[in-house]
Amino acid sequence: MDIKDIKKIVRDEITESIFQLQDFLLVGNWKMNKTKQEIIDFLNVIVNHDFGEKNSIIVIPSSPYLYLFEEKLRYSKIQYGVQNFYPKDEGAFGCKYAIVGHSERRNIFFECDAFTSKKIKACIENKIIPILCIGEHLEQRKNGEYKKILVDQIREDLSKVSGDELSTVIIAYEPIWAIGTGETASPEQVEETHIFLRNFLIEEYGNEIGNNIPLLYGGSVKPSNIKELALAQSVSGFLIGGASLDAQALIEMSNILDGK
Repeated sequence: MDIKDIKKIVRDEITESIFQLQDFLLVGNWKMNKTKQEIIDFLNVIVNHDFGEKNSIIVIPSSPYLYLFEEKLRYSKIQYGVQNFYPKDEGAFGCKYAIVGHSERRNIFFECDAFTSKKIKACIENKIIPILCIGEHLEQRKNGEYKKILVDQIREDLSKVSGDELSTVIIAYEPIWAIGTGETASPEQVEETHIFLRNFLIEEYGNEIGNNIPLLYGGSVKPSNIKELALAQSVSGFLIGGASLDAQALIEMSNILDGK
């Protein structure tokens, strides 16, 4: 046995131990994809699959089809949420999660941080867990401005919540240049950014809260790269786009994170 074989064995043992110790959160963000029948077919596959007790699966469909999720997943551990909402006091179908601050809302609909903070507050008040999306453009990444951009987004978007309310927030880091482009941040970039974000959260909100806010990575995540990305420090799970539309791919990604 040569040194390469020994290194591979050690690496595989470390990987297995990491996956045994850590639970991951997988969130599928569907945008405007799938017809009613396609959704029914998808749900029929995942509702009968045993995802185990380790990882949490959340699917975010387009709003007109939320009722299908309520019907099909009533007795399932799989949860669901909404992609967008307006910060007023009317709930929808009893979903538990809502995506807030996605790059498309910021860049196409020009939703500012002040408006995003109102959405976060509305979520908290209505017992809905916000999945706050933050991210930088490629130019901001290249010129080294991205850390300030990310910190400013978090600080302003969470300005209306404090204390125990912060413990119900999920943050998803999605570099805008890696969304729907086929480009993925390298594991080194993901780790560096997530460690920076974790340290900022601890400094800003204290060790107890800052250490426990889930930090997801999003940006062209798929079965072929999820294992490598999961090994990056401070990654709590993934916000998954196109790959989450395929029931078998979602199952495969969950199995990979289960160490199967």
